[in-house]
Amino acid sequence: MPDVTPDILMMFLANGLVVGTMYVMMALGLSIIFGMIGVINIAHGVFYALGAYFALQLRGTLGFGPALVISPIIVAVIGMAIEAGLMRRLYTGDPLLGLLFTFGLAMVIEQSIRIIWGPSGFSFDIPQPLYGSISLGDFIYSKYRFFIIIIACITVVGLWLFLRW
Repeated sequence: MPDVTPDILMMFLANGLVVGTMYVMMALGLSIIFGMIGVINIAHGVFYALGAYFALQLRGTLGFGPALVISPIIVAVIGMAIEAGLMRRLYTGDPLLGLLFTFGLAMVIEQSIRIIWGPSGFSFDIPQPLYGSISLGDFIYSKYRFFIIIIACITVVGLWLFLRW
């Protein structure tokens, strides 16, 4: 077994932090929805994927930055329309109705994604300004992954401030 140097250990920790920030973003959405309206939203992950596909679509015409901002807004508007038009009717009924509805919604959105964008995934090219690496002393890390960590931290702090005040 090869020796684990401090640089390799830092790389593992940083990569774990990137994956962890993605899980945090997913978990925050689930917990806020459950805490505010009391529904376990099985479709949450599919909305996350829908945002990624919208970003992929918009990146070609608007660029990475605007796609990164506009795609979550589009998904939020779709989510609000579904909540206002369909979900509110289920709040007073059996809690399983919301669970079943969001499960069916997840299936509908997933199949819609397959119809629109095809059954196989796409690669999302790293934007040119985020190519390369950042040197933090002896530790060298990807600009793009560092960007993901920073954006996730800003989002979590912004959400905390929004909910706090």
